[in-house]
Amino acid sequence: MSFAALSQRAQVVRLRPTALAALPAYPFTVRRLRLLNHAYNTTFRVDTQEGQTFALRINVNSRRTPQQIGAEMAWLAALAHDTELPVPVPQPTRDGHLLQELWNPALGRALPVTVFSWLPGPNLGRHATPAQMREVGRAAATLHAHALGWTLPSGTALSSLRDPLMDTPNRLIREHALLTPERRDIVLAALARVEAALGRVFVQDTPRVLHADLHNWNLKWNRGRLSVFDFDDSGVGVPMQDLAISAYYLRPRVDLEAALLEGYAFAAPLPTYAQADYEAVVAGRSLVLLNDLLENTTANLRDLLPRYVPNAVIKLRHYLETGVFRHDVEGLIQA
Repeated sequence: MSFAALSQRAQVVRLRPTALAALPAYPFTVRRLRLLNHAYNTTFRVDTQEGQTFALRINVNSRRTPQQIGAEMAWLAALAHDTELPVPVPQPTRDGHLLQELWNPALGRALPVTVFSWLPGPNLGRHATPAQMREVGRAAATLHAHALGWTLPSGTALSSLRDPLMDTPNRLIREHALLTPERRDIVLAALARVEAALGRVFVQDTPRVLHADLHNWNLKWNRGRLSVFDFDDSGVGVPMQDLAISAYYLRPRVDLEAALLEGYAFAAPLPTYAQADYEAVVAGRSLVLLNDLLENTTANLRDLLPRYVPNAVIKLRHYLETGVFRHDVEGLIQA
């Protein structure tokens, strides 16, 4: 049976040995290994005999190259050194390596494994307040200011976010039972509109490294302080893209989206963009997620496809007709 056909529990059972095999390379003694999340990638919490806590990430669906992961590690280390923004710090092995690649028999390929310092506190999730979102805006401004003066180290690379699908293979043009010809026409019309908008915004600002996944499940809040994690989608783009990606997850909460932009404007001038281009980039996030989901191997995410695909098309049709992307449109299939 293929890995993609396994249950969620069975998939985790087959990934856990990879985590255990990676841990002896680090300068600590493992006391307990617990699953944190099994979705796009798989993350375990590592508690040590020495009283430390770390997060171990296995890149399961992410096909990042060693050069791309190297860039992610380098930027995180620079952010930890140069700013006061709490981020996960990459942890070296005893030999000084920040990345291991271990063979996983269930997937039939080597999987990248990285370990990070632990960030305390719960995710912002669905309960974020406007005050917290203003801090997210400030954090985005901090990331963008730092990236403007930071250069990718030699031997590393990142994908260009000028590509509306974030430099991943276009699966939206392939045959798929859930992407009927009518649905595909809507998806490809939206894709063309997003690509045109990105062409305009990329000449209005200076491209730089972006987080590119600043949503509330990649943000933690602890004792009044925000921290940012999961830089696995980082790429080279323009600041407006980070704001639009965040907005995608906040809608229809206009108060939270406004607070995000207010917080950014308090710390730095807001990027210049036409509202229509901003809406296109918000809608583009739906295309990125749909494109990823069509080939995702994680069991519970694959189970979403029969509902997710038609709902994504309904939202994209509404966007094409109105110029505004929303999640609260009529006709959606409810869970």
